[in-house]
Amino acid sequence: MLKRITALGLAILGLMLKSCIPDGLKNGYYIEDKQVFHYHGFPANRNVIKQADYKSFKIINTEYGKDKTQVYYYGRVIPKADPTSFEFLASAYSRDKHYGFSRDEIISNDGAHFSIVPNPDQKPGNVLPEVVVYVRDRQKVYRDVVPVEGADPATFEFVPMFNGNYLARDQYHVYWQDRPLEGVDGKSFAKVSEFHFKDKTRAWTLSLGREIGWKPFEGVDLATFEGFKQVYAKDKNRVYYEDRIVAGADLASFEELENHQAKDKNGMYQSGRKQ
Repeated sequence: MLKRITALGLAILGLMLKSCIPDGLKNGYYIEDKQVFHYHGFPANRNVIKQADYKSFKIINTEYGKDKTQVYYYGRVIPKADPTSFEFLASAYSRDKHYGFSRDEIISNDGAHFSIVPNPDQKPGNVLPEVVVYVRDRQKVYRDVVPVEGADPATFEFVPMFNGNYLARDQYHVYWQDRPLEGVDGKSFAKVSEFHFKDKTRAWTLSLGREIGWKPFEGVDLATFEGFKQVYAKDKNRVYYEDRIVAGADLASFEELENHQAKDKNGMYQSGRKQ
């Protein structure tokens, strides 16, 4: 009984606090004077949703809401969306039993199989707007409203990257910022470090000079090729910084530090060069 009273009290307190928020600071959907309003911006613009049924209206989040007949995105009706089966997925994506949506636009006719491609670096329920999110159905992979050309949805997966850059692969290709990399085998592709990768035939490095680009480099023993942390890698014979051999590096004692630095029993290294 005490728990029920406490929960009821907290709910009432929450409603009281919500009702005390100045209009200019509100964000999302509010039911006021038997009407549904959406507040957005700062100071917030207040827009009445005239077609919404306030009695059955349910708030999904600040962007999405629904009533017994329609689904809304920022107060706009999402065409053909079924409120009974509608669910928000992540980022700009949602679905119902018929369709997959990006914001208020239908992008897939296979709602039952429309789902987020898991990102190993992203915690569930914590997708920020700037985080790259892919979705797929049985036929295509999408980012925003655009299909990723040539992507195989059954095997498409994220390859976790750093600093907002994004990489993905399927059984055929590797995709850098949604474009397939020429000459890279998707099926055997593997991440070695944040800047080093390999497939069945060669090693690759991601160069961050004036232009970001991929470089293959030769002479690497692929069976023993492995990374340290971010920018250094090694095989049974050498240590590498990007696609360069770190001259004089001792394999047994080599250790990557921060900010492109490293050390071994022979001394310190900066960006792959002995100090």
